[in-house]
Amino acid sequence: MPTSSLPVRVAAVNDYELVVQGTAALLSQFPEQLFVCERIVLGEPIDEGPVDVALYDTYGRVGVAADALRSLVEHPEVRRVAVFSLDLRPALVQEAREAGASGFVSKALPGPAIADALVRVAQGEAVFESASPTRQIDDALDWPGRADGLTERESQVLVLCAEGRTNPEIAEALYIGLETVKSHLRKSFKQLGLRNRIQAANYVHRSDGFRPYSSGAS
Repeated sequence: MPTSSLPVRVAAVNDYELVVQGTAALLSQFPEQLFVCERIVLGEPIDEGPVDVALYDTYGRVGVAADALRSLVEHPEVRRVAVFSLDLRPALVQEAREAGASGFVSKALPGPAIADALVRVAQGEAVFESASPTRQIDDALDWPGRADGLTERESQVLVLCAEGRTNPEIAEALYIGLETVKSHLRKSFKQLGLRNRIQAANYVHRSDGFRPYSSGAS
């Protein structure tokens, strides 16, 4: 496959509006390297292809949702796929590799390093760029609940809780320990003034911040 010329055509991929918009805003800061040509919801048509690199954000997904990721890898309008995650744990990376991902980029990297990694993925390099998950991520990135004081990990745990998943299921989905799940839920409930899972589900379902992304939205 030929080397992609600059700027690389990239797409932000996720199911949540804030996540997609935040990723697109970050990538748009580097117009000489990256051109955000598409914002993709899995399962919907790609209107602005071809896409050199689809940046697949794992937020809100159970594991990497291998079937959905594989469908993106196999899409004729997508040349390469990179996984974008706060934590690049070995189990997540292995599952994503088996589904066909060729790049792995930590959200905790500085913006210029993220842009550079995507250019290298587009050029055919197998890229793994990790960083400490405790590092503050770029302000352009966003996630549901951030405005209410939730960290991204707390937000992800809360989303899966609101979907009715048990603590062990959440731990398996996010590749974290059971006690870590419990800690995130305690902190989230306290931060939001919630008492139980029913209230947590109501918070998620009524909050505009947790609105799914629609590629047809203006």
